Amino acid sequence: MFERIISELGPWVWMVLGFVLLVMEVIAPGIFMLWIGIAALLIGVVSLLIWDADFWTWQIQVLAFLAMSLV
Repeated sequence: MFERIISELGPWVWMVLGFVLLVMEVIAPGIFMLWIGIAALLIGVVSLLIWDADFWTWQIQVLAFLAMSLV
């Protein structure tokens, strides 16, 4: 299911997820969702730039998102 969503919507999934998380941060402040939202937005921007690259699969995108969320 996740693979189908990412392949159909492309990088916009990450952008929407990032904005939703940032809105959640505004509604319930606590600085927790802020960094996860920023990580999702960054993955969205990177995905827009290198979407056609063969190595940028959805698994790599999720791993990069998880790594950026931890930092």
